Amino acid sequence: DAVQPGADCPVDDRPRGRADNGQMIDKPLVTDALSLRVARHFFVHSGHVPLVLLILEALLARPGYFAGADPYILLMAGLAQATAAALDEARRPPRPWFTNLVGPLLYSTVEAALEGPAFFAQWHHQAYWGFALAFALLQSLQQRSTGLAHGALVLAENVVRSAIPLLMYALFEARIKGTPLSASVFFADRAHDFLVVVLLLLGVLLGFADINLRRSMATIEALSARLRMFSEWSLGRDILDRAIADERTLSLQRVERCVMFLDIRGFTAWSETQTPEAVAGLLNACYRAAETALVDARPIKVKYTADEVMAVFAEAPQAVAAALRMLAATRTVLEPQGLGAGAGVHGGPLMEGVLGGDSARAYDFIGDTVNTAQRLCDAAAAGELLVSVSTCMAARQTFAVQRTVQVKGKRVAVPVAVLASA
Repeated sequence: DAVQPGADCPVDDRPRGRADNGQMIDKPLVTDALSLRVARHFFVHSGHVPLVLLILEALLARPGYFAGADPYILLMAGLAQATAAALDEARRPPRPWFTNLVGPLLYSTVEAALEGPAFFAQWHHQAYWGFALAFALLQSLQQRSTGLAHGALVLAENVVRSAIPLLMYALFEARIKGTPLSASVFFADRAHDFLVVVLLLLGVLLGFADINLRRSMATIEALSARLRMFSEWSLGRDILDRAIADERTLSLQRVERCVMFLDIRGFTAWSETQTPEAVAGLLNACYRAAETALVDARPIKVKYTADEVMAVFAEAPQAVAAALRMLAATRTVLEPQGLGAGAGVHGGPLMEGVLGGDSARAYDFIGDTVNTAQRLCDAAAAGELLVSVSTCMAARQTFAVQRTVQVKGKRVAVPVAVLASA
């Protein structure tokens, strides 16, 4: 007999974050390769100032610039900052004051050791620190803002980013012309007015695009988190994670599992005297109590079907320990209503995988192991946990009471251990 599909209720421990509108959303775990995340951070943010600085120094330097260490130190600083940002993704919230200062700190430390104090007197080196501090401040404020304030800060960040080539151009022109770096000298040329307006306008346009992109990503992440949650209810977290990595793991296969059933005794008679709301309320309370027993057990799959709980485990010790905890946890919910629960555990081979037709399928477990575990649960009195002796020995669980249970469809009674009783 196949176990009827039900609803899974996995424990949700995903990290959480904040969308652009301030709403808390579930963040999916970072699954991209580190190298891809580093490349993304480098080209989207961390490499902007180092690359512009490298171009500036290459144009101002004598021939042979790329034979020296300076360009590679700049690239190393940008990559180090991108790596720090990629590794910081898993933190909630991220640390912009740390990630934005890694690049200039590394660059300044190495270059100052090579050039001495004269390194800090150069304008473009100071500009690197100025942009880093500006980005760190703006990104830090974004974490604490919502709505229009958040959008304004995103716009400001993109305007500052568009100012990177503008400032470096002003430095470059001042160096080659031998003029002082000042706003009055720079804006004396009308062409520079055009350059400033165009670059800053481009920053504003990119800012609006960035705001829309962030909102779209927040919506996608929230939807992805909900779809993952719904998928976990149907599949279970362990199965879902394996299916995402390789969908072939969903195919039907013979495996060794330990199956646990828990069933409420006297539930049908009690339900006849209750309202549907009261029945649903008791079941939900019972499910929540059962869930607390599974926090550390990490079942492969959990199913709730009316007044019955089914959980499948990879190892016998996990199944027996979870069943004992579940009986104790549900007792506090059921006893005030004059109810109790019995449980059964049995391990062995079964078929596990997706079952169904073309339009409706479910991940399920079938086989004699499942049927025997359910029959042991049916035979248990309120407060009892019946475990097949073979499974009890595999779980290294000691027991003092043993009896046999005649299971439907079996000619030989199953020896069972009674591990818990009311």
